Amino acid sequence: METLQSSLPIPSFESVRRSADYHPSVWGDYFLSYNPDSLIEQLIDAIQHLGVSYHFEKEINEALCLLFKTTIDDNDLYTVALRFRLLRQQRYHIPADVFSKFLDEKGDFKECFSSNAKALLSLYEAANLAMPAEEILDKAINFSKTSLMQMKGNLEPHFALMVSNSIEIPLFKRTDRIKTRNYISIYEQDANFNEALLEFAKMDFIYLQAMHQEEARKLSMWWKNLGLSKRLPFSRDRLIECYFWVLSVYFEPCYSRARFMMTKCITQMSILDDIYDVYGTLEELHLLTNAIQRWETECVGKLPEYMQHCFLSILETFKDMEVELSLEQSSFRLQYLKDELKRVAKAYLQEVIWANKSYVPKLEEHFSVTLITAGYSFLTCASYIGMEEVIPREVFDWVTSFPDIIKASCIIGRLMNDVVSYEREQKINDVASAVQCYVMEHECSKEEACMKLLKMSNDAWKIINKEFVTLSKLPLSLIWPIINLARFNEFIYLGKDLYTNSDHIMKETISAVLIEPVQISKLKD
Repeated sequence: METLQSSLPIPSFESVRRSADYHPSVWGDYFLSYNPDSLIEQLIDAIQHLGVSYHFEKEINEALCLLFKTTIDDNDLYTVALRFRLLRQQRYHIPADVFSKFLDEKGDFKECFSSNAKALLSLYEAANLAMPAEEILDKAINFSKTSLMQMKGNLEPHFALMVSNSIEIPLFKRTDRIKTRNYISIYEQDANFNEALLEFAKMDFIYLQAMHQEEARKLSMWWKNLGLSKRLPFSRDRLIECYFWVLSVYFEPCYSRARFMMTKCITQMSILDDIYDVYGTLEELHLLTNAIQRWETECVGKLPEYMQHCFLSILETFKDMEVELSLEQSSFRLQYLKDELKRVAKAYLQEVIWANKSYVPKLEEHFSVTLITAGYSFLTCASYIGMEEVIPREVFDWVTSFPDIIKASCIIGRLMNDVVSYEREQKINDVASAVQCYVMEHECSKEEACMKLLKMSNDAWKIINKEFVTLSKLPLSLIWPIINLARFNEFIYLGKDLYTNSDHIMKETISAVLIEPVQISKLKD
């Protein structure tokens, strides 16, 4: 039997195998790299871009809290950078070394990322939240910006526009309403846009636009009745521009009263600025400064007629706000604002004294005065005046102590202003600008001085980013006005002083935000 079995031929099964010619897996390695958290991050990012995140603060906070507790072990540069930015924007302490995995052995970003436009833009936006001494983020900005500029001509039109907007003003440094208005038109060109979210954002924008238009109308009536634009024709008539400035600080419905009060404050400050800078004589300005320090109606008679109109309008505006706030036991806020205006007036006067003597101080001495006249301590205080939140005296004590975050905001405003307007101000014999001071002190060209000062401005942003994260005891509702005031500098001093020269870019931007309608499209079935 064994002999018989061993002698039988072994059949060849290979010859009868069949094939159904099945197609390969349609999923490939998709689920190996699938990260459900990245979908949450992208949704949050879109909600924030579209300006509707104030509706979902609780949900966004909860989602980001979970993301923060999740280890970032993703090798996707886009996702890591997006998460980094979202978490830092929410004041989470997330280290910059999460980007170390994307560096080569020389410590530079790997060349393989230089053609990934989506990842590069995400990295660029994240790196603009850098704090001092985070060199890896400085490298990230240089690498991503250079690479994006090289490929910009080959990008999809809507994405190329996003890149251009970000190179001009990075996302974290952009004011909300301008950002939202621009992004709505960009987002609907994205092949993967969420139609329901887009339509909700459009309806929300239309609702807010109507509210803001009504506020601008009422403020225009107040301004016209005040009559200062006719009585003080030498000053800049910029009521709507001032309102737009305030709209950049807070746009949400709950801050309507705060916008009215802050706009009235900022218009008064603008007139004072023009009286000191342009029109008043040194003798007259001494009288005005003394009147502001005393804050009494009896001082009015000692002033020239044009100054009387200005001083009385300040007293009346502050009195009206004080009466309204006294009903809430919050009238103490006005004393802090008065003290800030007194400090600004003294600094204005010092600038005039310097200008009359053609004195060019060193930059440090220049800052001791001009960081005060930059006005951001006054403006921050003014932004809190009409807010309905309970704000203790300790917060006002802190604001008026000139903390680092407000000093940094003042540095940004002062330097960006001086760089774009120093030539014009020289012609009207204004106080020496930071540019002139730097040139005299360091014996360099104006071009080099401007470059150095803009670097100082950028370094001041790093201070703001650091303070934003570390000031955890201060509610976000009180920290955002400080950030937003700094952000507005990036727009208003874009190439030139758009507040003084408000007939082109400023006018077009205000029109886009406050006047031009957003079209609602019918949702698909």
